[in-house]
Amino acid sequence: MTRGSKMSKLAMLVVGTALFMLVAAAGGSASQASASGPPDTYVAGWHTVAIQALTAAAASPTDGFVIFANVDIAVYDSVVAIDGGYEPFAVDVDVPDASPQAAVAAAAHRVLVHYLPSQAATILDPAYSASLATIPDGALKTNGVAVGESVAQLVIAKRSTDGFRSTVPYTPPNPPIPGKWLPTAPTLPVGTDLPGMTPFALDSADQFRPNGPPDLSSKKWARDYNEVKQIGSSTSSTRTPEQTLAARFWAEPPLPQGEGALRKFVLDRQLDILDAARFMAMASVTRADAAIACFDAKYHYAFWRPVTAIRAGDTDGNAATVGDSGWSPLLPATPNHPEYPSAHSCITPAVGLAMAEFLGTDEIDLTIPSLTGLGDRHYATVDDLEYEVSNARIWGGIHFRSAVEDGVKIAHKVAREVLRHNFRETHD
Repeated sequence: MTRGSKMSKLAMLVVGTALFMLVAAAGGSASQASASGPPDTYVAGWHTVAIQALTAAAASPTDGFVIFANVDIAVYDSVVAIDGGYEPFAVDVDVPDASPQAAVAAAAHRVLVHYLPSQAATILDPAYSASLATIPDGALKTNGVAVGESVAQLVIAKRSTDGFRSTVPYTPPNPPIPGKWLPTAPTLPVGTDLPGMTPFALDSADQFRPNGPPDLSSKKWARDYNEVKQIGSSTSSTRTPEQTLAARFWAEPPLPQGEGALRKFVLDRQLDILDAARFMAMASVTRADAAIACFDAKYHYAFWRPVTAIRAGDTDGNAATVGDSGWSPLLPATPNHPEYPSAHSCITPAVGLAMAEFLGTDEIDLTIPSLTGLGDRHYATVDDLEYEVSNARIWGGIHFRSAVEDGVKIAHKVAREVLRHNFRETHD
C-alpha cells in the first residue's frame, strides 16, 4: 500500500466490519472468489461513461486526470476487496462473495457523481441503472454494490482536503518580462491548482522538480529557440510531412485520446475484471501524479511559450536569438499553461511505463486511436512512444527541447516511484 495514502486502521476496521456483517446477513460464505474470469466490459465501460460526463461538463484535461485517478482507485480497491490477489491502494477490506461487476459500477458511479454532479441525471444515473441491469439480482449483486459504495465514499473522504479545484490565480507580468509566461488564450490558465495538490503516491508535488529552463543568455537557450523557430513554424520548410502529421495527431484532446488507448489496451488483451481494474489504476494514478509533478514545475518557473518568445526574441538579451514578430507555430492553439516542462512529455511516457510494468516488458504494442480522422498510430515500445510524443511538441511549435527532455525525466521518476510501491501482488 502506498506511503501516505493508507486509510487509518480504525476506518478500515469500521468499513471492513460493516461490509462483513452485510455479507453475512445476505448469506455469503467466507470463501475467496476466483480472480480469473471472462474478459472485462465493466471497467472499460465505465471509462467510456466517465469520458462522456467529463466532456459534457467541459472539464479540463488536468481535472480529468485527477478524477480518473479517484475513480480507478475506488474501482481497484473494490475489486481487490472481493477477488484479492493484489495489495489495495487506499482502502483495505476483505469482502468475499460479492459481485465485482456490481462493485465496479457502484464505485465508479459514486465517485463520478461526487465530482460531476451536474451530469448525474443525464449521463451517470442512467448508465448506472443500465450497468446494474446486466447483473443478476441476489446477494452477490447487493454485496457488490455495498462494497463499491463504501470504498468510494472512503476514497472521496480521504481526498476531500487534497487541494483539487482550489482557486489559485495566475497574475502575468505587466509589463511583460522576457522569459516569463503570458497566457495564450482568454480563458483561465489550466492546472493552477495542481502545484498545491496532495499527490496520490508521491511524497509531494515538488518531489521531482527539475532544475528549470535554460538561462536566456545561454547557448542551450539559443539552441532550443532556433530549433523551434525553424522546424515548429507554420511555414517550416524543414519539417517533414510525417512530422507534421505526428504533431497534429498529438494535438488532439489528450484525455479522450488517452482514454481511447487505455480502453483499447484492456479490450484487445481481453483482461478480466481484476486485471482491468489493476491496469487502469496503475495508469491513472501514474498519470495524475505525473501531471501534478509537471504542473508544479510549470507554475514554479512560469516559462514563456515559443509563440511569445520568438515574437519577442530581440528582448531576451541573447545575440543568437533573432526575433520574428510575425512567427506562428504549426499548431495554432498553444495550450494555456506555462511551457516548461512539457505536459505530454511528463504524462504520456509515464503511462507507457505503467503499461510496461503491467505487461512485464517494454514491448507495449500500443495503438492510439485518432479522434479527428488522422489515422491511428502504433507504438511497439515505450521508447517509440516517448520519442514521438516529445518531439511532436517541438514539431508543432509549442515546446522547446529542454522542456520535453526534462518532462521525460519527470515521467520516468514518477512512474518508478508510483509503481515501485503500489499495485503489487500479495504473497499470503
